[in-house]
Amino acid sequence: MEKKRPIRSGQLLSPFGIGQMVNFPGDESLMICGLDAWDKILSDRQNHAGTDAVQLSGLTIKEDRLKALLNVSGFRKPYPYIDTKSQGVNTNLTIPAVRFPQWHYCTNCHKMREIPLEHSDSPKCLTTNCKGHMLPVRFVAVCSDGHIQDVPFREWVHYGFVPNDDHNHSLSYYAGSGSGDLSGIWIHCSCGAKRSLAGIMGEKALARLNIRDDQGDKNGDNDTRFYTCCGYRPWLGRTGIEDPQNCNNNLRVLIRGGSNIHYSVIRSALYLPGFGEQLNPISGVIIERIGKTQLEERRAQDVQGVVLEAVLGSQPEVISGQISFEELLKDVTAFLKEDDQSHGETNEETLRNEEYNYILAGRPSENADFKAQVKDFTDYVDSAFLSEYFEQVVLIERLRETRVFTGFTRVNPEDNRSKHQIITDLSLNEVTWLPAHVVYGEGVFLKFNAEKIDKWLQAPKVQAQAQQIIARYHDARRKRWSEYHERNLNPTFIMMHTFAHLLINRLCFNCGYGSSSLRERIYFSSEPNRRMNGILIYTSSGDSEGSMGGLVRQGREKNLAKLIREAVEDAQWCSSDPVCSDVGGKTGQGPDRVNGAACHNCSIVPETSCEEFNMLLDRAFVVNTARQTNTGYFAI
Repeated sequence: MEKKRPIRSGQLLSPFGIGQMVNFPGDESLMICGLDAWDKILSDRQNHAGTDAVQLSGLTIKEDRLKALLNVSGFRKPYPYIDTKSQGVNTNLTIPAVRFPQWHYCTNCHKMREIPLEHSDSPKCLTTNCKGHMLPVRFVAVCSDGHIQDVPFREWVHYGFVPNDDHNHSLSYYAGSGSGDLSGIWIHCSCGAKRSLAGIMGEKALARLNIRDDQGDKNGDNDTRFYTCCGYRPWLGRTGIEDPQNCNNNLRVLIRGGSNIHYSVIRSALYLPGFGEQLNPISGVIIERIGKTQLEERRAQDVQGVVLEAVLGSQPEVISGQISFEELLKDVTAFLKEDDQSHGETNEETLRNEEYNYILAGRPSENADFKAQVKDFTDYVDSAFLSEYFEQVVLIERLRETRVFTGFTRVNPEDNRSKHQIITDLSLNEVTWLPAHVVYGEGVFLKFNAEKIDKWLQAPKVQAQAQQIIARYHDARRKRWSEYHERNLNPTFIMMHTFAHLLINRLCFNCGYGSSSLRERIYFSSEPNRRMNGILIYTSSGDSEGSMGGLVRQGREKNLAKLIREAVEDAQWCSSDPVCSDVGGKTGQGPDRVNGAACHNCSIVPETSCEEFNMLLDRAFVVNTARQTNTGYFAI
């Protein structure tokens, strides 16, 4: 039986972020952390027997399309903590972590102390007769390249260089009982210096600290150096600090629990069985069970095909007569031939295009992890309205999504599409695998009417408004990343993205789902040979919410038109209007001002639900607003 991992008090740091529910590794693993330590833990246990045994088959995830996209050998699940009492394999496996931030303070005597990264027990105050608890400070310092370190409190108190005198410069932390403003938090030094934290979170607050040493001052050296990033990567263990990267970026002081401390970079893909509708569903079950790799290996072992035929002939469905050996062999041969012809360049757009075409083809099989019914609007209530704006609806009664953690960024999110190298390393040495997990759910897919979109795009105001938003989006990223490559965006993407958010918010009311339990998946491309105009709203929460059937029910004949009309009506007025539509239409709003008429009261959803971190949104592309007329897709 699986249990939750034991949690020890204190703030923890792993590649998954600060404060993760993980526990500490043994002392021997503390020299490294990150994915390197995962491999070390497995190798140490690989040759053990009994309850100490490890079976990688229970920890691996198969998703060939993502393997090709990310150029890795495979994916592994985070270790579930299994108690030894279960008498099973993979017991007592723990995700390695370190204690961070290192600066702690006593709740009683206020003395500050730097706790070692590998300190596993709750730190205690070293002051004589003091029984206070040591708590981590609330602040950390980060840079845009993903490094993180403790706030230089000693330098802050002394406005830069710490004098080399007879004092040991021990610090104390005093949090006032006032309004909670930073000016109420004071750092005292034993030398008598003290300073509040007012202004410490300014963009260049630490950069103003002069760190010239004594020798430079004595020699009259006026070459002033200022405090910049040290290039620390403490999530990789002691080595991440002892062997820092070269970095001179400005540091930003942030609240350690802030969302901009850690933006996960996730790549995901829906499971596609890999064979077409022309195959017998029973053949599909057998192909999925054996796996493509095993089938290719059996075919390669014998040119005559005897080995492959023996494997297929031994399948229980063939023995019981559910499918003939000849039909199964024909289907498997066709599947392998089709796969041989499908190899080519794999990128994000190719992956989405495969999903887009597969969803529109539908798959009514009861046995796969993907079951979808394609519907036109013949039997739908208000079919004329639906047919005007959409071509098809696909009810996906069962889907499986693999989500891969490829890295993370700090301060600013990565947009998952651009070809720039800002993603922070997960290991000291190169690894050939990545952590991932699989979730199951259901969804509703809507394909927009291509003719209606083409007519809508001809409106001059539509193009003018979109160009402002897209230009601000690209300008902000060019300033942030030197190797930024512009994405192919147009008004259609903004319209579909905004409509997806409106639909998520409306589904929360109609279905009772939590908003964080619903996700969007935008299928967009303006290339003529692979045009995509579709959105998928689906559940993948990993619990019972993903399989209740309520989401698919909203896409059925009696409910879909009502749902869409309600979502469009919601877009016509925001509780922050006329401010929302006026400010969004003039100067833009939200991160980097890349949103139009879209705010938390109308179009913003939880960041876990949005692929674009709530950017590139504008209600004016869905309906007309008070400021923007003749721009709404559903109003033209």
